[in-house]
Amino acid sequence: MTTIGLGISLPLIIGIIAAIILIGIIASGYVKAPPDTAYVISGFKKEPRILIGRAGIKIPFLERLDKLLLKQVTIDVKTEDYIPTLDFINIKVDAVVKVRVSTEPDMIRLAMRNFLNKSVQDIMLDLQDSLQGNMKEIIGAMSLKDINNNRDAFGNEVQTKAQVDMKKLGVEIISCNIQNVTDRNGLIEDMGMDNTSKIKKEAAIAKAEADRDIAIA
Repeated sequence: MTTIGLGISLPLIIGIIAAIILIGIIASGYVKAPPDTAYVISGFKKEPRILIGRAGIKIPFLERLDKLLLKQVTIDVKTEDYIPTLDFINIKVDAVVKVRVSTEPDMIRLAMRNFLNKSVQDIMLDLQDSLQGNMKEIIGAMSLKDINNNRDAFGNEVQTKAQVDMKKLGVEIISCNIQNVTDRNGLIEDMGMDNTSKIKKEAAIAKAEADRDIAIA
């Protein structure tokens, strides 16, 4: 057996050097994914490994690391032009839609095909057109009165419609809130005035009936 210096064998030295190199390789490949980002490690195995909020090892030179944002994204969805309602009244709608990439296995794989290594801004731009199209379809299926008087129901309809398209991209909609509805001819303002008049009239009738009951008593 070949010895060097203080009687240390050559195979032992080689083994120590190999162990140091191996430790260095493992240390250089150590990665830890935050909770709001999926680390996708691919190249060595057929199926990529997905890390979310935990650590793993990426084999240097044999595997690559890609990132997929999982954080909630807020998208401002506006109709750029006036859109006709079911009763042919042209309106503009401003809504805020909150979305995020789903972590369900099938959904996250769809999202990997569409949003891998993309920034929040890029994801917003990719989804905005689809959300606007869904909102236009719902506007055309509802009357102005229903849209204006029950905005929660309108928002829910938009969310339900849009979720079909979002699911194909691996995205889930958290909420859809209607911020503003406007029309060209001030009809919404007139509807508000009519409602105010009705409330005042009902209040006056109720007061008159109460006064009458007191007088009879």
